[in-house]
Amino acid sequence: MKKLLVSLPLLLLLAACGSAPDDDTSSPSPSATPSAVPSATPSTPAFTDVSRGDTDSIVRLLQFTPGRNQAVVVEPVIFMTNPEFCETFRIPADDKRCTYAWSTAGSEAKITLPRADDAIFALVDQSDLSACMDDMGAGSCEVPATDFADHVGEGPTLIRLTTDDGVAVRLAELYVP
Repeated sequence: MKKLLVSLPLLLLLAACGSAPDDDTSSPSPSATPSAVPSATPSTPAFTDVSRGDTDSIVRLLQFTPGRNQAVVVEPVIFMTNPEFCETFRIPADDKRCTYAWSTAGSEAKITLPRADDAIFALVDQSDLSACMDDMGAGSCEVPATDFADHVGEGPTLIRLTTDDGVAVRLAELYVP
């Protein structure tokens, strides 16, 4: 039974790799329009398997509870700036999604990861962005788990997740203008 529980998220992750990109910006997603395929189109990136090994990637945080012996639930996403995102997913340049600074493609996989009791939590200081933001736009000001939980709230939030052998060891809020 344990082998089945471990295999299910991985199968979902692999199945989701072929899914179409979704629009994770605040505007409603317009219907996709077919376009001509450019001759030098980049290959479609794969979703990071955060359940294995050491990873550092952008994910959508779906569930977070402060305290010891807790887990986190995340959805791997592909986070890219535009126009690279639109070129990679062959979205026409005149599509509304291509006017945003960045876009995401969700995997639709929900992965539950153990969280280290000594995990690091970091937020962006909205009043002084240069003070608490790393080069990827993720928070760098460390806070207690309860402050992190209060800030990320109940909804899905994009974060930079670092794992060590499949265990969440750092969660940092991603600055989303």
